Amino acid sequence: MKDTVVDLPRLAQLMPMHLLVDRAGTILSRGRTLSKVLAGASRLEEAFVPANGIGLGSGPVAGDLFSLLGGGKRIFLQMRHHPDVALRGHGIRLSQDIALLDLGFGIGLSAAVQTFGLNDSDFPPSDLAMEFLFLHEANRAALQELSRVNSRLEEARENAQILSITDPLTGLLNRRGFEIVFTRAFDQRHRKPFALVHLDLDRFKDINDTFGHAAGDRVLTEIASILATEVRLDDRACRVGGDEFLMLIFAARPEADAMAIGKRILDRAGSVGIAAGFGAVSASMGVAVCDGTGVSRPHQLFEMADAALYRAKLSGRGRVVQWSDTMR
Repeated sequence: MKDTVVDLPRLAQLMPMHLLVDRAGTILSRGRTLSKVLAGASRLEEAFVPANGIGLGSGPVAGDLFSLLGGGKRIFLQMRHHPDVALRGHGIRLSQDIALLDLGFGIGLSAAVQTFGLNDSDFPPSDLAMEFLFLHEANRAALQELSRVNSRLEEARENAQILSITDPLTGLLNRRGFEIVFTRAFDQRHRKPFALVHLDLDRFKDINDTFGHAAGDRVLTEIASILATEVRLDDRACRVGGDEFLMLIFAARPEADAMAIGKRILDRAGSVGIAAGFGAVSASMGVAVCDGTGVSRPHQLFEMADAALYRAKLSGRGRVVQWSDTMR
């Protein structure tokens, strides 16, 4: 350095991100921050690789670097052992064989801070790196919070949607929920036959009038629990209001499955007690099958199930009746 006099200790303090290198690639001096980053590297090739397409070519790092000095060209140095961290900046020649580089982390600032444990003291007061990092972290925190808020809103929306189709007393589908699943089932009736079951509790008004609505509500919840455990995974149960329930039973032979499930429900309903002297709870059910033939409109199926239910009531209650043409 016979043509240049540089106070290296002061240079390291004033420019914590500087490199002083010679044409052979030897690192003569480095800023205090780059001392953390480069650790024990003594040559450019030990710390960096050529950054094709964004600065240096494919040849030796030092040789390409000296060819870029001057003319306002930027220098990019990709770290050899930390691919997510790159340095960028500019430099000048102090002599024919000595160059001074002033570098920064650019968009890799956040990765560099995390990788090397850097803090505000590692950057000069005039460097806005930490301010940009603060803004980056603040933006990241804001995006995370926004994501959490969106998740909570989505969860609330889903819960509200579930509540909108759920009967609050029994936990079964309500009328709105049933209409949704019934419409889908009716549209698919040609390839997925099903039975519509209409259940009505017998003498339920007497229960309410004699023992009060609390007792009536208890009966409804117990009957709903029986329905929920007797129907299969693909089936659906619904309370449409009062003491009326609807079920969709899907099967290759829906009439047989619906009748079998209905009889089991009646047997279990008999174990729901009210009070001494009143007797067991009973229900009547009407079954109508939808297999893609004979029923072209949804209301026809409901009329068939209602007619079968009416026949069950007339026949003495506490029974399951399947609709037939004789009920027309």
